[in-house]
Amino acid sequence: MARRLPPLNALRAFEAVARHLSITGAAEELGVTPGAVSQSVKSLEDYLGRPLLQRTSRGLILSDAAAAALPALSEGFDRLAEASQRLAGPERGGRLTVSVAPRVAEA
Repeated sequence: MARRLPPLNALRAFEAVARHLSITGAAEELGVTPGAVSQSVKSLEDYLGRPLLQRTSRGLILSDAAAAALPALSEGFDRLAEASQRLAGPERGGRLTVSVAPRVAEA
């Protein structure tokens, strides 16, 4: 059965904005422009059919639904990062310690 997911880049941008409560902070973290982050969040809001952020003169405020979803989104991205590391394989270049009996080492 196919999963119906919003655009993942838009979710990623929203999750960063929600953690920072800042579009600029999210843009710095993601390495994109604030305009790109704003567009991503807007496209997610359009996809979901509801506002996720309230923009005020004092900053950003999360909607109740956004605040409730943030922990699950953050955990989901943490799990995706962990799974990606597993796909990449074990780290290389670590230290290997081998213990042998002195008699074997002399041979």
